[in-house]
Amino acid sequence: MFDVEAIRRNADLRDLVEKAGGELDAHGRGACPIHGGDNSDAFHVYEKDGKQLWKCFSADCGGGDAFAFVQAWRGWSFVKACEFLGGNVQDDPAEMKRLADERMAKAALEHEEARLKVEAARKELQVAEKHLYYHETMGEWAKQAWTERGLDESWQRFYYLGACDDFVIGDGWHTPTLTIPIFDEERNVLNIKHRLINPQKPKDKYRPEKSGLGPFPPLLALPEMGYDGGTIIVVEGEIKAMVMWVRAENPDIQVIGVPGLSQFKSLSSRLFGKNVYVLPDPGGEKEAYEFAKSVNGSFLRLPDKPDDYVLKMNLHKDEIKALLKQARRV
Repeated sequence: MFDVEAIRRNADLRDLVEKAGGELDAHGRGACPIHGGDNSDAFHVYEKDGKQLWKCFSADCGGGDAFAFVQAWRGWSFVKACEFLGGNVQDDPAEMKRLADERMAKAALEHEEARLKVEAARKELQVAEKHLYYHETMGEWAKQAWTERGLDESWQRFYYLGACDDFVIGDGWHTPTLTIPIFDEERNVLNIKHRLINPQKPKDKYRPEKSGLGPFPPLLALPEMGYDGGTIIVVEGEIKAMVMWVRAENPDIQVIGVPGLSQFKSLSSRLFGKNVYVLPDPGGEKEAYEFAKSVNGSFLRLPDKPDDYVLKMNLHKDEIKALLKQARRV
């Protein structure tokens, strides 16, 4: 009945996503137009073997080609999807608006429910003050470990760095951890990051004190400064941010540590047009460069991880200032 391949070739998934009320960035990513929500990484349109495909990563919407998208979006059979894509079914503007309004209302409700849940969980964390417990009870091994990372006991007190001798993850894996509280601009604890000393898997090094609070926020080396400063240095990792700020010895410098490569872009709108320097880890240059470009910032590649390089070369205020002058504007 239908020339399926011809219909598939002529279908434009980006156009279909827009009709469904979605918006995609230049890389084909955006919030999922099927289940709603505001996660801009939840949905992806991409090409593989010359075909346009889609995938929802945060719900059970599925993925596939244009036919699969129409079936998931409209709740239709494959035959009805063929008719729609083949031009035999006309869009009803009133129905399209109704569906879009329903998705928006559902997304707003889910967003508010999630916000209240996170707010309650974070309040519970703040009342418990576990970061103070971890700081006040950490043993000498942890104090020495932090000192070796470039943060002596005075800075350990400043950041309330600590340790947990017996942290349990998964199905009963025990390991000591170093603890890093993540503060907002008013020094309210947003979460506590556990650096696993003996991870079950070598690349699985971090765990939150409290799950369900979403991704780790960036670490602000001077929380009260927020996302401002005469100079803003962005690195990957909380320890790097603290070490770089301690060594810079300049209250007008802010250092921000993002918890992972994918988190760079979350700072773009906050830092656009500011005096930003991006210092990547070896292997993370691509994402860091794209971020630096997005904020009209400067990019500096070092021969080692930023904190390791600063400590190895014993850099302080004047040397770090000279180092930043080597950065390239992008």
